[in-house]
Amino acid sequence: MVHNRQMVEKDQNSSVNNELSESSTVLVVEDDEGLSRLIKKSLETIGVNVKAVHSGAEAIDFIVNHSPLITLLDYRLPDMTASQIVQDLKGRKIDFQFIVMTGHGDERVAVEMMKAGARDYIVKQGQFFELLPSVIKWVFKELASEKELIQAKKALEISEKKYRSIVDNALVGVYKSNIDGDILYANCALSNMFGYSSPEEMMSGGILQIYKNKKDRSDLLNNLKKSGGVDEFECECVKKDGSGVDIILTATMDDNIISGMMVNITSRKRMEKILIQSEKLRAMGVMAAGIAHDFNNVLAIINGYTQLLECSCDGNEELLKGFRAINKAVDDGSETVRRLSEFTRMGKSTAKHISLNMVEIIEQSINFSKPKWKDVAQAGGATYEMDTEGLSPVRAVLGNPPELREIVINIINNAIDAMPEGGRITFQTWEKGDTVFIGIADDGCGMSKEVQSKIFDPFYTTKGLEGSGLGMSVSYGIIGKHGGKIDLISKEGKGTIFTIEFPVATEEILPETSIEPVIDIQAENYRILVVDDVKEISDLLHVFLSRQGYNVDSVESGDAAIKMLEKERYDLVICDLGMPQVSGWDVIKVVESLDKKPKIGLITGWADMLDSLNQDDMGIDFIISKPIKYKKLSTTVKETLLNESQDRVQNT
Repeated sequence: MVHNRQMVEKDQNSSVNNELSESSTVLVVEDDEGLSRLIKKSLETIGVNVKAVHSGAEAIDFIVNHSPLITLLDYRLPDMTASQIVQDLKGRKIDFQFIVMTGHGDERVAVEMMKAGARDYIVKQGQFFELLPSVIKWVFKELASEKELIQAKKALEISEKKYRSIVDNALVGVYKSNIDGDILYANCALSNMFGYSSPEEMMSGGILQIYKNKKDRSDLLNNLKKSGGVDEFECECVKKDGSGVDIILTATMDDNIISGMMVNITSRKRMEKILIQSEKLRAMGVMAAGIAHDFNNVLAIINGYTQLLECSCDGNEELLKGFRAINKAVDDGSETVRRLSEFTRMGKSTAKHISLNMVEIIEQSINFSKPKWKDVAQAGGATYEMDTEGLSPVRAVLGNPPELREIVINIINNAIDAMPEGGRITFQTWEKGDTVFIGIADDGCGMSKEVQSKIFDPFYTTKGLEGSGLGMSVSYGIIGKHGGKIDLISKEGKGTIFTIEFPVATEEILPETSIEPVIDIQAENYRILVVDDVKEISDLLHVFLSRQGYNVDSVESGDAAIKMLEKERYDLVICDLGMPQVSGWDVIKVVESLDKKPKIGLITGWADMLDSLNQDDMGIDFIISKPIKYKKLSTTVKETLLNESQDRVQNT
């Protein structure tokens, strides 16, 4: 049961060394000044000091004279390549840390630069702006860890000289034992590590009491007998209260007496697990970005034509019902793509967080999953009991309701799959400090150690073709972006317990309510240029905006858009972002250079990636996500053109 399981020790979040943070200058070397400005804005959100230069010569001069902590280096610059910059600095015997940026994925370039000493390699596509701050923070942490390791090695050298005089007060556990398992000596650090009141209490029990698996003790002895000493021997141990602790030890044996030191690495092991999972999600995110962009274009075409056809039904309710069903399916598909992209991102969710009652979220999730655990299951002869007696009132947490419901539903579905003949799922909520805990337990078949180690991996499933392998991975990503944690305890044949924790809300945030404004303008007085490399989308926008009364031109490339802007004057440019050869960014540059600058809006499948950036700084008036909601587009265009009209009046 949930209330009988032992609490897992709270994770300790690692952070970049304060000294590094305060002196961390990032040099951005990018010849495109507009992109350089956007990169600078993105990095300043994580509190680093950013300097920018635009050529290889400037980069070399800055690195020689100022020694930036990290250099973000474009591979191709007007005067030289990244390889030439690295060779020049190596010739001067200057060591510098750098990350390479390139506009296109090239394995040859990646291999070349990693061999040259690059910390990482980033392609300026997809989730570039989203991933960049996370990559920089990761390199900061690596540098901090390396610095700490050097300091630790120096400290160890000093401590070895003073070992005998300070051993009793050492921070690491120090012990002596014989091969029979009697503890001959233990210092205070060791007894504290294992939860004993004193070294004497620990010594009375013997060394075997601390090993979770007695085989580890046997392996240690065998290694000592063969070589006389071991370094970095890892094993799982047990505290006095029965809780687990991960240990790394060094030991030597002389005349059947074992002398050694033990270090608690429980927090480190947990952090390693979290970092490994984060890397998996990062890799998943790169793939998800490409899927999202392409799939959203397909959905945009379907959604656009159904919305246009819906307006032409002349009250045919049967047709209207069909078109609305198609639009609902498109919305569901769009939401799936958004979620797939969202959960892999390294930061907070872009979805609006409000104050939530987790008891209500759990009860809603039980009701939403009822078709599987009640109707379908009972039709097959299985009966499930949802035990909610342990749901106690808890303080509110901040979160996105659909996302938090998805976590609970995924766990419920997994529990049902683990109990094909029926069983009980027990729910519990409680508080400790400023943390809300949720416990969900089942009495199903349990998980093997192997399954437990992979349960949060993307695409891992034990259900064969019936499972996507994304349920628990999605849940892991959602929990992380809500500032929470998830842990599990499972025994084969006994069942599984999931424990989720979220921070208590520090403020009350209620759902927003808004009234759609009624805006009316003289559409025939405005000219709009539509730019999208997907012809079907370009045609859809042309038809829709023309029906609204606007004078519309449409083109299917950035190059064609620039030529039109050089010849004609427009009040509004609606442009796709991700286009081959000449991108939406290039079109924006041209718009900014015009004497009579039109308003500009972006339509893109990458809208979430741009949420954290300042639209004013980018020269953008609005961003609309694909698939396009034409009602929202209509309102947004009217608002934008109304502002444009006001600007005209003010400037006359």
